[in-house]
Amino acid sequence: MKRSTIDRWAPPLYAVADLLVIMAPAVVIKLTADRGGMGETTGLDLVLTSLFIGLVHARIAGRRLLDEERMAVRRADMWIAAIDALVVLALGATILLVAVLHAFVDDHSTLANRGYPVFALWAGVQLVAVAVAEATGRFVFWWLEPHEQRAHRRHLARLHRERRGAPAAAAGTAERDLEPSVPSEPA
Repeated sequence: MKRSTIDRWAPPLYAVADLLVIMAPAVVIKLTADRGGMGETTGLDLVLTSLFIGLVHARIAGRRLLDEERMAVRRADMWIAAIDALVVLALGATILLVAVLHAFVDDHSTLANRGYPVFALWAGVQLVAVAVAEATGRFVFWWLEPHEQRAHRRHLARLHRERRGAPAAAAGTAERDLEPSVPSEPA
């Protein structure tokens, strides 16, 4: 497969995978409620909320992958960060919801009995999962990519190693190279 083909198809496919990861918990809850003996549920509020959040985040995630493709020094860094963000999103969208419902079961039932919409809690949990996944993906990409400071430190370390192995006459030159170059002010 050519690199241009991958560059063209990867961001939209990643966005679709992102949308499916966000939609999965709502669809599972809807199907479980319908087939689990609770009768047909007429409310699609959780599915529609997840669809809206998923479409918005799929666009953002696809755009992020496209931007990272353009500026990545090493393509593997981009894919590691993208898959890491997708895993964090999958775990966050499911485990975070279970944790919130388990920890605040009394508060949630009180709010639901007073008429507060359940989809507001659902949307809040999904938005937190999306924010954590997006922050994780961006941080991992930043962390994996080489930085100018790191390149400068590697250059200084190489000069330092050369100075240790160099003859005495060349040692003075290497020491000057180790000092940061600061422009001198005119007298």
